[in-house]
Amino acid sequence: IDEKWFNITRKTVRYYAAPTASRRIRTIQNKNFIPKIMILTALARPRFDSNGNCIFDGKIGCFPFVTYTAEKRSSVNRPAGTIEMKPIESITKEVIRSFMIEKVLPAVRAKWPREDAGKPIYIQQDNA
Repeated sequence: IDEKWFNITRKTVRYYAAPTASRRIRTIQNKNFIPKIMILTALARPRFDSNGNCIFDGKIGCFPFVTYTAEKRSSVNRPAGTIEMKPIESITKEVIRSFMIEKVLPAVRAKWPREDAGKPIYIQQDNA
């Protein structure tokens, strides 16, 4: 398991779109103050059978540290009640723990190979 910070968008963005495509809307207020988002990624070793065929690719999931909130007021960009994705600004021990229990462990149980079901699973984190 590893965490990494990413910028939500870039300062300058170039799009090539068809004439009938809608224009992309930048959801930040100022291009000089771009918020960051943290993503938790879980990986495992891939598993292969005796013929060398991949039976488990090791990809478990990516989990962004965001909250989904309904907007209270209308604006020119969206009506009231629209669900917006907001990054969690302060990542604390409690936030990491809740993500591990609610998102990472169910994903590990769902995607883990059945032939390794009886063996112990160790979750290794870095010292972040």
